[in-house]
Amino acid sequence: MRDINSREDVENLVNRFYEYVHADPKMAPVFVMPKEQFERHLERTYNFWDNWLFQTGNYHGGLMWAHIEKNMQSPITTELFERWLAHWFRTTDELFKGDKAEFVKSKALELGQMMNARLNRLS
Repeated sequence: MRDINSREDVENLVNRFYEYVHADPKMAPVFVMPKEQFERHLERTYNFWDNWLFQTGNYHGGLMWAHIEKNMQSPITTELFERWLAHWFRTTDELFKGDKAEFVKSKALELGQMMNARLNRLS
């Protein structure tokens, strides 16, 4: 098994992750949105991870705001964050092994904890 080495790898990781999310009866409702909106979400997610891994400069922020907006429509609970992380770790471990794979898991955990604390008012 190899490490994450390209934008194509990032897209494969994100796409497989969302296959699991959409199959999860508790997670799927969070991502119900018009097709065009979901495609924009995917592109931003690709750009986000591509930028973190390869310093491409193609991600321009807004991560927290998007989750605050979504939380207003459908609460993103601690349980959902835990499920999100479990799917992310599972997907990463199924597809990749190496420093970059470990990095995306670590960064997802860090961001998930930060967003969960912000959205659910934990300290």
